[in-house]
Amino acid sequence: MGWRIYFSMGMEKIEKKLIEVKPNKEIQNLLIEVANLNKSGHLEKLEKILRKIILLDPNYYPAFFHLARLLEKAKRIPEAIEFYKKTLKINSSHFESMINLTNCYEDIKKFDKAIEISEKCCKLYPDKYEIHYNLGRLCHTKVIDLDKAIHAFKKSLAINNNFMFARISLGQVYKSQGNFNKAKKIFQKIIDTDVNKIRAYYEMAETLDTNEIKNTIKKLEVLENDDKQADKEKIYLYFAMGKIYEKINNYNKAFHYFDLGNKLKKKNIGSIDFKWEEKKFEALKKILKKFKTKNFGYQSSKPIFIVGMPRSGSTLIEQIISSHSEVFGGGELFHFTDFFEKVSIPKKNKNLIDVLDYINEKNFFDIGKEYVEEIEKISKKHKYFTNKYLSNVFNILLIKLALPNAKIIHCERNALDICLSCYKTNFTEGSEFSYSLEEIGNYYLEYKKQIEYWNKIFMKQILNIKYEDFVNNIEKETKKVLDFLELDFEENCLKFYKNKRSVNTASLVQVRQPIYKGSVNSWTNYKKYLKNLINKLNV
Repeated sequence: MGWRIYFSMGMEKIEKKLIEVKPNKEIQNLLIEVANLNKSGHLEKLEKILRKIILLDPNYYPAFFHLARLLEKAKRIPEAIEFYKKTLKINSSHFESMINLTNCYEDIKKFDKAIEISEKCCKLYPDKYEIHYNLGRLCHTKVIDLDKAIHAFKKSLAINNNFMFARISLGQVYKSQGNFNKAKKIFQKIIDTDVNKIRAYYEMAETLDTNEIKNTIKKLEVLENDDKQADKEKIYLYFAMGKIYEKINNYNKAFHYFDLGNKLKKKNIGSIDFKWEEKKFEALKKILKKFKTKNFGYQSSKPIFIVGMPRSGSTLIEQIISSHSEVFGGGELFHFTDFFEKVSIPKKNKNLIDVLDYINEKNFFDIGKEYVEEIEKISKKHKYFTNKYLSNVFNILLIKLALPNAKIIHCERNALDICLSCYKTNFTEGSEFSYSLEEIGNYYLEYKKQIEYWNKIFMKQILNIKYEDFVNNIEKETKKVLDFLELDFEENCLKFYKNKRSVNTASLVQVRQPIYKGSVNSWTNYKKYLKNLINKLNV
């Protein structure tokens, strides 16, 4: 959720800077070579020439910046960070480097560093609306400081009232807090300003009342017939129409629009290969044989991992748990394998499977320690910290080896309800498998195979929670979860819908209501469209 801002210094700026500092003839000749390589796309040669310029003139910061940007584009993030820092050492107020350095720290999950640089940039450039927006985005989606996010978005809009990214993001903050009326007013104001702003319709689709729905459908039908709409906008339009028609129980039209949205989004993603997860699963089985389940990782009990399929009721579970006074709700912050990137192995271009071939007991201890240190930067005072990055379901063994005392809660739900709900959701990021019923089925079967395996290995160390049981007897199931976490029962957990923490998932509307049962067996409304999925899942 949220749009990142990037800056790239073009060659004309580098030329201008070189002229300003009156470089020697050799650098001027190299500059011409850089310009030609940049146009032709010979990036390896470009990197060599930029490094040569740096050796000739170690105070020429545009070359440092351009090299950093090149490394960032190549996903060599740690190297890019070093060169952005070197740029700033020469020119401490270089705007573009500060923005891109913030993004790099975000990429490696160093959110405290990203915030620090972003705040410094806001002070140096108080009149640049983009940086206030960037700070707000980080505070909203990464470190969950909603007051600071709201202030930053308002500051951005005070400078540029027409900056739609900031206005939509402000509405999303209010929406994530459960302040739907305030959010709706913001989205409606966007539409009043420009009726073509489809994203605003999409954001408020679930909160429309009956009278608003008829009017909105008419407006969206006009936009649907506008051939000038870009694919990205049409995707939001189709998913908005799907949501709206579902609200009025017109399931045929709802599926029609969900299907259009998925097919258009799928066109830009391509097919998904599940062989990687299968290979990783086999590699993890070897790790299990090598280490068994020895208790050698970092001993903190603070981490709680909520895992499973998307749309499995996990947001409800986290909302209930985080309503307890001793639990901080972290949301979808960390994919656990991100912490394996720093493991030192004697192989270049390493991937996770390469790392697993060389990993040792100390590596697991260090990974667990670093994970805990990162979550403590966000929450120091709570006993527990939840991480609801659901695909950690494929990392259960790695979690238990690095953090043997971590609690793992696995969310289950009716297979067809899960798969259909994924298909009806336009995820802001990730879940690329969810835009084809065929691939959703394949993903579900792979997930089911793996979770059943790890349940046999870890047994009572994983708490399996069924969504249907939870909504039918919330008090009983809540007590079961709290017992597993070794926490005393608190009444606030049953009043989870009053919890004002930020919720940024597709279930953010439902978890602001007392227990919501409307999604149990909702797949039956679309049964005639799901024959192939039913056969694949054998249900």
